[in-house]
Parts: sequence; structure tokens; C-alpha cells
Amino acid sequence: MGLPYRAKTIALFFLEMGDRDNIEISPMKMQRLIYFAHGWCLAITDSPLIEESIEAWRYGSVVSNIYYWLRSFGSQPINLKKLEVEPHDLARLENLKHHEQIVHLLHKVWEVYKDYDAITLSEMAYLPASPWDLTRKEVADEKFNVTIDDNQIKHYFIAQSGKSQIGAINQQVAL
Repeated sequence: MGLPYRAKTIALFFLEMGDRDNIEISPMKMQRLIYFAHGWCLAITDSPLIEESIEAWRYGSVVSNIYYWLRSFGSQPINLKKLEVEPHDLARLENLKHHEQIVHLLHKVWEVYKDYDAITLSEMAYLPASPWDLTRKEVADEKFNVTIDDNQIKHYFIAQSGKSQIGAINQQVAL
């Protein structure tokens, strides 16, 4: 299946989708898209989508290398023309496109979440008892960043697939 991928590869995939559909993606929205894609991949395939860990930062779940790669855009949309992309990043993206199950999953994630703004996606990701919420509660120092356990993410997405508004939305992603 090719799992796991670098988070940057998944980000480039979503940026292509945004460019295709004329939908702007801010760095915060990108973090949430990666989080939802990773969560659904764990729940559906029992395998992580990305190599990197998702961390519980004070104000949200973050893939740190994506944060540092995109931080120059602040809260503004990511501008593909100003984005630093290496040839090997593009080669990894092309490799990803040969893995039909993952491409199908990413397309479904995109279709479900693309029209939500970053704030709404964050609210969906940080419901009470979400992996971010539970992990942050374990941290004594609120400035400390800690890895969110993939098993916690997986079980949360499995549990959410049949519950509440987020479950109704997320259920559309299931393969």
C-alpha cells in the first residue's frame, strides 16, 4: 500500500486538490486536513498515513515539520508559487498517486472537509474527549508539546464514525 507517507506529500496532494477546485488552504486548515486523513487512515486501514507524529500543541494538533514549512504564510492561504518544494517532494507525490486505496481515501477526505474553514475544522477536531483534548489534559505545562498516540487517534475515529454531527460527516469518508 505504500504507507506511511511523509506529511509534506499529503500536504502537496491537498494543495493540488485546492488548486483544482479553487479552494484556498491556510496552514491551519492544512494541519486539520492532514489530521483527519491520518485519523481515517488509521481507523480504516489500521496503518498510519504519515511518518511523522501528530503533536498536541497548546492551540491544536500539529505536524511540526508542516508547521515550520508553512509558517511564513501565517493565517493567509498557502501560495503554491511561493512554496518551497524540492524535486524529491514532487517525486514522492507522484509515487503516492499510484496507490489507489490511499488516493481514494484522500479524495474522500477532501470532498468531506474541503468546504469547512480552518476554525470549523479545528472545532471538529477538538471536541471534548478528542485525542487532542485528552492528550492536552495529561500535560502539566500547557506550553509543552506532546505526541498524540496513534492508537488513541484510531480508536477515536472508529468511535466517531457512528455518533453525532462529526460522526455523520466523518462517516462519509469510510471506504
